[in-house]
Amino acid sequence: MLKFGRIIFYAIIVLLVITFVSKVIRDDFAGSAMGIWFALTLVVGALVSIVVSSVMYLINNPKSSKSLLIGTGVIAIICIIAYSASSGVIDESYEKYNITQVSQSKLIDMGLYLTLTLGVTAIVSIIVSEAVALFKN
Repeated sequence: MLKFGRIIFYAIIVLLVITFVSKVIRDDFAGSAMGIWFALTLVVGALVSIVVSSVMYLINNPKSSKSLLIGTGVIAIICIIAYSASSGVIDESYEKYNITQVSQSKLIDMGLYLTLTLGVTAIVSIIVSEAVALFKN
């Protein structure tokens, strides 16, 4: 299976390089649009692989998958709380980036709140784990 996957990987790379070169030969600016589509394709592929590997992990290790489900649930709860806590106010700076709907503003605020919450949680957990390790020794 590993060898077959590697062959598919190299075939996709060769196909993408050939497609890229043929588009750039015809149009100098086509490469930038193709780069964006390539990046989006990679993002979708990464998301699909994450979901598939998570489902396979849940199927293979149903007892030890509690932590995965708890982590996913906590992030979902933080997202819901952050979305409901965001004001949805559209400032002049938002209009500069073509954000005109309240739902778009709330999603941006949710992302900022989620990043802030997870960042503070990571810093606090690092400090606490180091303090516990210091007092244990």
